[in-house]
Amino acid sequence: MSTSPSRKAFYTHLAAYVAVNAVLLAINATQTPDPGEAKEWWAIWPLAGWGIGIAAHAFAEWAESRSGEGQLLADPVIRGVAVHLFVYLAVNAFLIVINVTTSPESLWSVWPLLGWGLGLAAHAWLAYRAVLRKTMEHYATEQQVLTEMQLEAQAAEIAAAIEQPVKKKAPAARKRRKQAAAKTTKKRAARKGTVTKRPAKKKPAKPARKKR
Repeated sequence: MSTSPSRKAFYTHLAAYVAVNAVLLAINATQTPDPGEAKEWWAIWPLAGWGIGIAAHAFAEWAESRSGEGQLLADPVIRGVAVHLFVYLAVNAFLIVINVTTSPESLWSVWPLLGWGLGLAAHAWLAYRAVLRKTMEHYATEQQVLTEMQLEAQAAEIAAAIEQPVKKKAPAARKRRKQAAAKTTKKRAARKGTVTKRPAKKKPAKPARKKR
């Protein structure tokens, strides 16, 4: 079974993520802190941040695999909103964790949460309008096809109704043509003297009434 180009791109992305973060973790592990200071594992931040990108890429691949006909994610516009929502939740969750662990006295993570939320809402609204427009166009096309089919059926019924009386009149017309042809033949024969007239039948005489 062949792998799709998008799946190959995801595997390449995942391999790069693993390789680069392995190098960063190795560098971080070999560093020794100054005396009296705790070791700082700074490599976890690129690991987590890039991990969100990997997770979003994987979610997009999953959504595309569920894009069969009749399914919710079949429309690429809806898939775009779904991926956007996933990234929004993942990134803002990551920012909240950073905010709480580094500077809990200042909740700065609420601002990207609200600002990005407005952008996500606008994206969802535009996607809704686009899907609604496509649905209306599809419905109008189906209605047009249905109307054309009904008109064709009505035209066929009218044609059948017109042809039926014509078929009924055809035998009578043939009979009249035969009679006309027979008359023409008799006239031609009469002109040549081949037709003899039959003697007229004499009516019997009525008996005389007796006088009283």
